Amino acid sequence: MILRGIGQSDDSPVTGTAAWLSSVCAILDKDPFYGPLLNDPYARHFAEAFSPESPVLLARYDDRATREAFIQTHEAVLCGSVTMPSYRKPLMEALARESLLQTGAKQLVVMGAGCDTLCCRLARAGFTPVTFEIDRPPVSEFRSRVLAQAPLDLSHVRELGVDFDHQTFGEALLGAGYDPALTTIFFAEGLLGYLQPEAVDEIFKFVRLRAGAGSRFVFSFTEGRSKAHGVRAPNSEVLDRQGEPPVFDLPFAEAKAYIEARGLKVRTLRSAKELYRDYSSRYAGRIGVVPYMHFAVAES
Repeated sequence: MILRGIGQSDDSPVTGTAAWLSSVCAILDKDPFYGPLLNDPYARHFAEAFSPESPVLLARYDDRATREAFIQTHEAVLCGSVTMPSYRKPLMEALARESLLQTGAKQLVVMGAGCDTLCCRLARAGFTPVTFEIDRPPVSEFRSRVLAQAPLDLSHVRELGVDFDHQTFGEALLGAGYDPALTTIFFAEGLLGYLQPEAVDEIFKFVRLRAGAGSRFVFSFTEGRSKAHGVRAPNSEVLDRQGEPPVFDLPFAEAKAYIEARGLKVRTLRSAKELYRDYSSRYAGRIGVVPYMHFAVAES
């Protein structure tokens, strides 16, 4: 199985997995059960922008039987990863909103923005900090075109294209008006697993040294997915074939020590096991809680 956006063209600047997730969110948003949980009407703006055929192909999933067949078939193969956005997206948004409220932060940095709609969902709720969204230059250009169609005032959002071969994300931020004296929320959803350990260290270092007191890092992390593990979590081989192999692992049992060793304090740790217990009882097993993805909030 190759993961890619529905109708995604071969010359699309977006990675296959990011585009696939966007399409999945657009399909889930059509569903009377998953749609209200996900609550993301903005995903379709990205999902329909991959090619001229994408809107037509996605419209097929307005049909209930077609939609349910897609969810059930892919859910079985991908071990819960299809319905996963219906809890991951709201959970990450809630952690970001809580951090913005508690700290009064005036800046938000979204790393590896891809096709994510966090800025739209926050703006809908009245949260409009100066937002820096970082990704590769072609992806940032794609984001700018898509977000221009969103029915929201996103004038507070700045897209930063970073050539990671020749520039660090910190250099890009500082050159775009980021104020290192201000309390800031950093956000990374589904990103760290694709970075080298040294790059993850650089993010923690930047949060610790180049952000105002009380800044927070809201992130998801995975374990047992890189090739360093003898027994790997489900879907890892799919990503290998995709050319997007997971390379960074952080076991949940080691997360607190890892964060503290990098000079930050742990505010929140949510394990996949805890979330599974929560959601399986609440939604009778209809939400696929992936067993290798955890969530954290760290504070400088």
